[in-house]
Amino acid sequence: MEIQHSDGGWRCNTYKFGRGPETTFSNPGPTLEALDAFRFTHFLNQDQRLDKAGEFLLDHWVTRKPLGPCHFGIGSLFMKVEYPFLRYNLFFYVYVLSFYNKAKKDQRFLEALRVLESKLVDGKIVVENLNRKLAGFSFCKKGEPSDLATKRYHEILKNLGRDHEKTKV
Repeated sequence: MEIQHSDGGWRCNTYKFGRGPETTFSNPGPTLEALDAFRFTHFLNQDQRLDKAGEFLLDHWVTRKPLGPCHFGIGSLFMKVEYPFLRYNLFFYVYVLSFYNKAKKDQRFLEALRVLESKLVDGKIVVENLNRKLAGFSFCKKGEPSDLATKRYHEILKNLGRDHEKTKV
């Protein structure tokens, strides 16, 4: 928590793209990863600093601009479902925020969830973007439903109190 920035997020300090005005902000990717880690702590839904980090990410859903030294934005690559969770993308974003009470009631989160749900095929998560090093694994084949990713989706539903829907989706 000591290295959380005033805008609510965390950041990497690699300036691969120069030092424009966008680099004064935190990075959405490291912020999402920090919230993912904090969900395993007693701080989850107990500390306003994490609510502030969630707000930073929810604001990013609206602005979509590349932010921070590493220029994390919300564009076409972000919107492609990735599994396993390795990079800043729609599925990872919705999954992590679904653990945070304040975020999961927010309209921006619910909009992101609707986008993710629009990508379901027969109620299953289909991997749209793949890390090439994982191409040989059956649980994350590009263009195919993933049972393991779908289990993560069902965790989202459970976090929202909608776990009874998993058989209907």
